[in-house]
Amino acid sequence: MRVFITGIDGFVGRHLAARLSASGKAISGSCLRSGFPVEGAERVVPCDVRDGERITRLIGEARPDAVVHLAGQTSVAESFRQPAATFAINAGGALNVLQACHAAGVGQVILVTSCEVYGNPDPASGPIPEAAPLAPISPYGASKATQDILGGQWWRGSGLPVIRVRAFPHAGPGQAAGFLFPSVARRIALAEEDRGSEIIRVGNVDVTRDLLDVRDVTEAYEILIEKGIAGDVFNLCSGVGRSLRSALETLCGQSHRRLRLETDAGRVRQTDFEWMVGDPRRLADATGWGPRRAWEETMRDLLAEWRERIASGAMELQGEDR
Repeated sequence: MRVFITGIDGFVGRHLAARLSASGKAISGSCLRSGFPVEGAERVVPCDVRDGERITRLIGEARPDAVVHLAGQTSVAESFRQPAATFAINAGGALNVLQACHAAGVGQVILVTSCEVYGNPDPASGPIPEAAPLAPISPYGASKATQDILGGQWWRGSGLPVIRVRAFPHAGPGQAAGFLFPSVARRIALAEEDRGSEIIRVGNVDVTRDLLDVRDVTEAYEILIEKGIAGDVFNLCSGVGRSLRSALETLCGQSHRRLRLETDAGRVRQTDFEWMVGDPRRLADATGWGPRRAWEETMRDLLAEWRERIASGAMELQGEDR
């Protein structure tokens, strides 16, 4: 089987390429900039998904059996700073990829959106099912809701075999330092080397999220590539709520240093929601998938990666998301 992954050099894309290659699939994909090898990929080509002609040509040349669309602007905070660019990349880029897949006759399209499409749900209603209304509250969420609607429209209108996946937050080794868990892991690793403070400043972490390990996420994508039914839409989640504070305390608890989380008003998001927990039953019933890795394992592996990076001098830092 040939699989083409947009955003193959990103956090999830790298994990997915390695996983699919290990199971015998031929992997190619696109990335925004050239020069970054991806484990498991036979060919990686630069492409901005806003360039419809180029992505159409690349997918046509690759002749994939399946396409996984991961490329996009992934930061909620950045979406408030650059809403037009976020829409152009996420919504416009998805439209270009869907058109390219239709032109190439791709047999399976995995369109990855986000739980942010649900907006600010009521915890009293329980875990969010796929039938819940799309009611985003951020430009990022609105751009992913537009992706979702486009995917459904292409399935209903042209028969393009699209499976929409509303992914809930995930973390693990390889995630950029601009996001919450790797940002804190990086600061813990610095503190352990006496190069940073034992006070870890964060935004509003007294909120509840449904958290996954990226390796469980890519397992779900592989199952959907192989067994998914076109037209379906799935929450990719655990069904278990965890406060970000407790999740971070698990990470801090991996260290021998006495670390303390402290709220920094400057890191609090412009808009946020207090609770986001998904209902995973549809995906479990359709595929048998369920998360297998404990959160402690995810945080242990993430911190181990950052300890190695700090020791080697790899000090990647971007604008932090929370």
